[in-house]
Amino acid sequence: NEVVDFRHEWRNPCIFFYRRSARDAGSADAAMSEALAKQSGRQPTDLEIFSSPSISTKPPSKSSFVRLKPENLPGKGDLVAIDCEMVALTTEESFINSNGRKVVTQPSQLSLARLSCTTEDETVFIDDYIVTPDPIVDYLTRFSGLVPGDLDPSTSAHHLVSLRTAYLKLKRLVDRGCVFVGHGLLMKDFPVINIFVPPEQVRDTVQLFHVRNNRFLSLSFLASYLLDVDIQGDTHDSIEDARIALRVYKEYRSFKEGGILERKLTEIYEEGRRRNFQ
Repeated sequence: NEVVDFRHEWRNPCIFFYRRSARDAGSADAAMSEALAKQSGRQPTDLEIFSSPSISTKPPSKSSFVRLKPENLPGKGDLVAIDCEMVALTTEESFINSNGRKVVTQPSQLSLARLSCTTEDETVFIDDYIVTPDPIVDYLTRFSGLVPGDLDPSTSAHHLVSLRTAYLKLKRLVDRGCVFVGHGLLMKDFPVINIFVPPEQVRDTVQLFHVRNNRFLSLSFLASYLLDVDIQGDTHDSIEDARIALRVYKEYRSFKEGGILERKLTEIYEEGRRRNFQ
């Protein structure tokens, strides 16, 4: 009975599946049911996953990504730069304690809203905006760059997909052995998406440029110091952030291969303190 109890607002049925309790095994209906059952268990191909159409009803604007053929998709050991933007489905609950500090009792529930991925040569091959069936209480525009209408199938001019489609793309890249490069993957992006990526397939620049017992460094500060590039002015853009994270990682790799990583980390933190990490 609990399975079909939808009295609570948060329990929204997505699929109803009916099965006839008794049927003639030799009937046409039985043959059709068995065929459908076999088809439903079939895994979608790379072509089906990565060429999925937009579910927006509005004519699309100029595409922000290139559709790669299955044979051209990144494979084992290939770098994939990734960045995600989120929206909030619930508001944060907090209070100010006697010391004047903010204490969060219930963090806001986040949902994946945009997923951008590039190849090692910075070709964008995924730039999906994700539809959520749940009400959005905050688009977090300052951080996500998203505004009302971006995720609405009736108004969005972006490439709009379901959360399942976006997840399948990521899962397929994980299974292919791609190495993901990004900023905040382990603490933010992957936990929100609820996907496990083996540690050997992750290059998180938050962790790589961190010195124990010191603060974590922002992508904008690393971009400014290492690349002399200013990013994230008014809002974040996931394509820009993915590309910058990839360039920052290549700087890290160069420092490590050259045997100067420890010295560079010391210099970065010294300059950060001088500039208040701005």
